[in-house]
Amino acid sequence: MKHRRTSWPWVLLLSGSAAFGQTAPLDDNTADQAAADDRAGPRFEAGLAAGGGRVADYPGSDRSRVRGLIAPVFIYRGKVLRVDAGGIRGRFFSSPDWTLDVTATGAFNAKSNETRRGMPALDYLFGIGPQLVYTGWQHSGSGPSLHLKSRAMFSTNFRHVDAHGFTLDPELRWRMPLAGSSRAALTWFVQPTWASRGLQSYFYEVGDAQATADRPAYHARAGYLGTEVGATLSGRMDHGLNWFVTGRAMSLSGAANESSPLFKSRLNTSIGAGVMWLFWSHS
Repeated sequence: MKHRRTSWPWVLLLSGSAAFGQTAPLDDNTADQAAADDRAGPRFEAGLAAGGGRVADYPGSDRSRVRGLIAPVFIYRGKVLRVDAGGIRGRFFSSPDWTLDVTATGAFNAKSNETRRGMPALDYLFGIGPQLVYTGWQHSGSGPSLHLKSRAMFSTNFRHVDAHGFTLDPELRWRMPLAGSSRAALTWFVQPTWASRGLQSYFYEVGDAQATADRPAYHARAGYLGTEVGATLSGRMDHGLNWFVTGRAMSLSGAANESSPLFKSRLNTSIGAGVMWLFWSHS
């Protein structure tokens, strides 16, 4: 299957403002506390984010491994456009209950998975797209919010970028500030995901040339990928330091491609932790 290709430097451009999600240790769930505190901050800030955790090689894989990542962070707080810990956000609505954002997600590569022996390695995966957020149920930053997301998905080996369709990821999130603390909060979330055939084939397709006695040829199809549930504890300290710890589980029961020989587990779990240090600012 052929995919659209472009040049790799765009990945570096996106990584400065992206959060890291699903099978990676960082994502926009971890940014709620920082984003809440960002409103009164300086116009420009910059720093570094670092995170790590134990994650599955891909959805439905029976192998997990410990991975880590360090990335630059840039924050801009304009009157219309914001680039901050929560992603890229535009203030295009007059209603205080609705926000239109641009969010990003990412996942590590998988080069030595036994199930995929003799097949091309899975490159680093990333996605970017719009998010419509409803916060009308919240009070003083506490309570549920609805995040309606769609992301275009790409993979890269840092020499080129391949396109792999898109995902639809509606998410219900519930944020609870910790008692006695204005700088820490616990966030619960549930997020089902549907994916186009492009992404499903990237994970689960087996071509005739890759088929073996134990791995028959398989034609992947679009549809339901799985549902992720989890919790993130996040907070903000002095000197521009933000932190988080997270745990999540993804159920793939009923997934569109359960019949693929590359689909080995109906449950993936992951844990992770990380910090974001903002050491430069300018008003």
